[in-house]
Amino acid sequence: MSADRTSAAPRRATAAALTGLLAAGLAVVLPATAAAGTGPSPVCTSEAHPETAERLDQRIRQEAALREGTIAVGVSAFEGDLVCELGADTRFDAASVGKVVVLGALLRTAMDEGRELTAREHELATDMITVSGNDSAVELRNQLGPERIQGFLDLAGMDDTQLHPEGYVGLMKINVGDQLTLLDVLGSDNDVLGADERAYARGLMGDVTEEQRWGVPTGAPSGAEVYLKNGWLPYDNTDTWRINSIGGFRDTPVGDYDVVVLTDGNDGMQYGVDTIGSVAVGVHSVLSGEGMSTLSQPPRTPEAVSDGSDRA
Repeated sequence: MSADRTSAAPRRATAAALTGLLAAGLAVVLPATAAAGTGPSPVCTSEAHPETAERLDQRIRQEAALREGTIAVGVSAFEGDLVCELGADTRFDAASVGKVVVLGALLRTAMDEGRELTAREHELATDMITVSGNDSAVELRNQLGPERIQGFLDLAGMDDTQLHPEGYVGLMKINVGDQLTLLDVLGSDNDVLGADERAYARGLMGDVTEEQRWGVPTGAPSGAEVYLKNGWLPYDNTDTWRINSIGGFRDTPVGDYDVVVLTDGNDGMQYGVDTIGSVAVGVHSVLSGEGMSTLSQPPRTPEAVSDGSDRA
């Protein structure tokens, strides 16, 4: 892969952070000024598309308020002009979404060393992303070591992502802001990954096995190019799940955009998958202006078996 890169900064704009909890269990409340009667700070902001931002803001709040547990939502559209961050400061266990960080660190390491991925690295990366292989993630994590993985996070500007002290990929702490940054690194010109590396990562995420293509693709415009990674992880000896989904959408009627939905405290895996799906449908329908009849419908989740990333 080429080490050629551009000097353009990531496009994602910074949205105002919201903290605390809503009555429905969301990891968001209004800031002090809002509590004083001035109204809530916006979840979505946009200079060029304020009406779309307002509609999207209302839809995200509406969908999130209907669900129990903790939820955070991130959206970046119109080349970063429109940004939504509900629960911006809340950290979640990554589950298998964390494997995209390992992939980014692998690709950056190969760039720094001026080489292509080895056949073994390609095999491991493919298994880690397309079928969420944990053994492959462990081998790549051990090969890279924490310093290289942290180095990738630092270069990407993912300052709020925290690696697990014992290296467990699924237990690294993430938030919606850093996940939008990660998707931006994979989707636009930047100094972190070159064009070939970005295309390679998107290619793997676009080839995720069919039974793992639930989550943020739900309701995506038909014909859009979709690349994603999901995570599904229960707490030990419970049916309470952490369910996460991140994805990029290219060649849609409104251009390229990214969506992140992170959840915790779900009563069963299906509940978390349905929560993400309901939010995703709302986001896609507002951005595309299309009704449900013209939006794609990914399959329902497979059997509720842990992704095992808390052991990887």
